[in-house]
Amino acid sequence: MPEGRDTDATRPTPLPGVPDVYRLLVASLTDYAVIVLDVDGIVRSWNPGAQQIKGYRADEIIGRSFEAFYTPESLAVGHPARELERAAATGRYDEEGWRVRKDGGRFWAHIVLTALFDADGDLVGFGKVTRDLTERKHAEEQLANTLALLRDTALTDALTGLANRRAWDDGLAREIARARRAATPLCVGAMDLDNFKAMNDTQGHGAGDRFLRRTSAAWRTALRGGDLLARMGGEEFAVALPECELDAAAAVGDRFRVLTPDGQSCSVGVAQWDGHESADDLLQRADRALYRAKNGGRDRTERDVAGPVGG
Repeated sequence: MPEGRDTDATRPTPLPGVPDVYRLLVASLTDYAVIVLDVDGIVRSWNPGAQQIKGYRADEIIGRSFEAFYTPESLAVGHPARELERAAATGRYDEEGWRVRKDGGRFWAHIVLTALFDADGDLVGFGKVTRDLTERKHAEEQLANTLALLRDTALTDALTGLANRRAWDDGLAREIARARRAATPLCVGAMDLDNFKAMNDTQGHGAGDRFLRRTSAAWRTALRGGDLLARMGGEEFAVALPECELDAAAAVGDRFRVLTPDGQSCSVGVAQWDGHESADDLLQRADRALYRAKNGGRDRTERDVAGPVGG
């Protein structure tokens, strides 16, 4: 007898009529599929709940393998057989996953598979209880999608679709941590649209908003997948360029200037992380270069090569 199995002294004494009560109980369950499998996984019993959940009548499924309930993906990796093996070894197996109804439709199931042993401790089959949790699964997915949308909204500039200041702060902190671990260069650019206030004053804020959207879309085309472009507010933007040296960052700034639409211009300042400074200090150095670009006549890119702020 396997170690840990009940002995005759500890096994409850059967009561007269109790098996009939069990059969009546199982037959009355419609929210749970309760079935018995033999040691090879062949269906040997079928209750009304199983028919309601899985769609088979008893005469259609009894004598067939319980593999009929599994998706092709699960069958391809031998999933049903592993369930029997684990239940036989430990006495019980449970999980949640997709299962298949008779009509081919899928449902999200919670299953409990229990090994059944006879009085001598020999494995004689398995009891399997399945509950359809599809509605709960869909509700969880809908909630997850809603939370993801809220998270994206909280990190996105509503006008341009770029990262907002909060997303910028989080993203630049991550890039600095990554550059520190990998000992790779990191550059930051600060961009300001020249004479944007005059556009708003002469053409109206609607025209200014449309211009900001066009500019953002154009600038995106100059970036790699891992670059981070953010609107900091008004006509001010910033970009983080991982694994990028200062000269290459200046070239990106020049590309932004060329791509700025409607014959407008922008000024750009770029700085390279020194390996120690904070995110705020790095952005402040890029801003310092931006101010030089604007004071030098606008529509130009300036590098900050003066070293850390206060240095």
